[in-house]
Amino acid sequence: MKSRRLKIQLLLLVFMNYFTFALVTNIPGVLIPFWKEDFHLSSTVLSFLGSAFFLAYGITSLPIGFLQDNIGSKKTFLFGVGLVLAGSLTFALIPRYEAGLISLFITGIGVTALQLVGNLLVKKVDNNPAKYSRNLTMAQVFCGIGGAGGGFLIGYLIKNLGFDWKFIYYIFVMLSMALGVFALISRIPETSTESDYVRPSKNDYLKLAGNPLMLMFALGIFVYVGVEVGVASWISTFLFENRGMDKLSAAKAVSLYWIFQSIGRFSGSFVLNYLPAPKALIEYSLAALVCLCVAVFSPTAGICFAAFVAVGFFTSVMFPCIFSLAVNSFDKRQEGTVAGILCMAISGGAITAPVIGIISSLSHSLVTGLSVAGSLSFLYIAFIGIKTLKQPALEYIEEIDEAAA
Repeated sequence: MKSRRLKIQLLLLVFMNYFTFALVTNIPGVLIPFWKEDFHLSSTVLSFLGSAFFLAYGITSLPIGFLQDNIGSKKTFLFGVGLVLAGSLTFALIPRYEAGLISLFITGIGVTALQLVGNLLVKKVDNNPAKYSRNLTMAQVFCGIGGAGGGFLIGYLIKNLGFDWKFIYYIFVMLSMALGVFALISRIPETSTESDYVRPSKNDYLKLAGNPLMLMFALGIFVYVGVEVGVASWISTFLFENRGMDKLSAAKAVSLYWIFQSIGRFSGSFVLNYLPAPKALIEYSLAALVCLCVAVFSPTAGICFAAFVAVGFFTSVMFPCIFSLAVNSFDKRQEGTVAGILCMAISGGAITAPVIGIISSLSHSLVTGLSVAGSLSFLYIAFIGIKTLKQPALEYIEEIDEAAA
């Protein structure tokens, strides 16, 4: 009974964490029109607010992974909560552009810590490594709820109740305090307390950094986040310019893309009870590629619309499958560093969308840009599934170590 209570407590902490950091991550994009009006700055200058957040993500993921390995999950989690609280309070009290840059950078570091630790805590919910993909997929549903909730929260507080946008950041302060208190009173499992734990050496980290399997998984996360964001970024433009759909209808396709991704994550948490993660990667990535091809080559606007939405659905389980396969493939003593490398690879979200634009400009065809970038990305993700299906990751690592010896 006690074990069950601890498991439920950990689940609640994980779900609350995912909802909180997803909400904090997605709100800045919704608030840009309000900031533009208040700060009297150009869209280009304002875009640096969002860049400050994701710059922190890219720069600090690996150091936070090292931190987690050395001080444990609970302290790293509380460190992240503290930074989100401090960053949110700063912007709420000093609602100016310069303060916003500092605030969002600090908040970005905090969210990086919360996501990194959260992804690893999902593994502690169930001791069966085979269920990690399933549980991480279910946790991602709360990311979707938090992400989608930003727009509704803004609309309700600002348009309906008449609050200023600064009030949103006071809500973040309260959410951070609640999350921190819950974490303090919760029992968070620590890998370092296990009887066979030995602190990793410098040589262990160097071997991990040069491990081809680690690089394969990191590139997989980079490619996945890139194509996920890249396709979503160009959907409305494609439907408007290539299929003659009006702008508002085209924008709905983007919203449905993300909504159906959340639906896919919810259903995927059940599918992964029966389908191993490598097979899921192969089947979902090939299905996403087929849907993308239908979307860009079909001459009918309605079919294009539905096919783009279906791409969102089939991208749903890729991140948790790649992430869980990577973490399960390496020594648990280094899981923080593995997670840090994988989180750093999320920076792919800033790369693929411009690449699609460049290819489209050179070829004078958005069809070419989307199909080339999408094909390379989804085929690589399928390759990861084939590689881990044909040769179990742990055996592969043993072979690498034997060859090195």
